[in-house]
Amino acid sequence: MAERIAQPDCARGFILDGFPRTTAQARALDRMLAKKGLKVDHVIEMTVDPEVLTARIAGRFNCAKCGAGYHDQFKRPKVDGVCDVCGGAEVTPRSDDQPETVKARLEAYERQTAPLLPYYRAKGVVRSVDAMASIDEVSRQIAAILNGGKD
Repeated sequence: MAERIAQPDCARGFILDGFPRTTAQARALDRMLAKKGLKVDHVIEMTVDPEVLTARIAGRFNCAKCGAGYHDQFKRPKVDGVCDVCGGAEVTPRSDDQPETVKARLEAYERQTAPLLPYYRAKGVVRSVDAMASIDEVSRQIAAILNGGKD
């Protein structure tokens, strides 16, 4: 990671998605960044309702032929089982989007990653975003955080 963030495209900043996942990783990241005169500026907490999130994720399905995405509540194909984009007839749920899998991922988050929040709150860098809002609103909230409060 140290090599990657030394690349020119990271000179004005970079976003880490899914890392660190543990407090030990966060401490190691802080040490590595400090050696470069850098620090974590923002940690964005995406707040969600676990039940609604599970329903949203479990309702997703894709075309096996072209990858077009659908949802059983929000974006169904015009003809059930047939892709609107390519006409493929294999429109199926993703195996990793089953309710049991989502529940296991949320439990792993609570066990392993949620303990990062107090660590970063103590540093004053945690900002919360209502991830249950519309995509446009979530994007606006994140942009405001990254732009120092300016929309």
